[in-house]
Amino acid sequence: MYSGLFLFVFLWLLHHTTSSEIPLIKKCMHNDVMVNCVPVCPKICSLYYYTRRCSPQKCKRGCACPKGWLRDLHPQGYCVPKKTCQRYIIQ
Repeated sequence: MYSGLFLFVFLWLLHHTTSSEIPLIKKCMHNDVMVNCVPVCPKICSLYYYTRRCSPQKCKRGCACPKGWLRDLHPQGYCVPKKTCQRYIIQ
């Protein structure tokens, strides 16, 4: 009886809260800085050229590269200075 109620309450809370309301990220790493609105499509320094399509998302607080920096190789990569990117900058 109580386990069913607990599961219901847990799932309801999980469904009705957003990631910005749950402080899971305490500090940023890999040269990231905390921002109020994480870019949906961060700029990427890539070894090859490709195009990508990004979907609009609700603005949320989180970690992003500082101004003048971009992600290395993929959207979750380390932040590196833009001037060190030797190949393609994917927008």
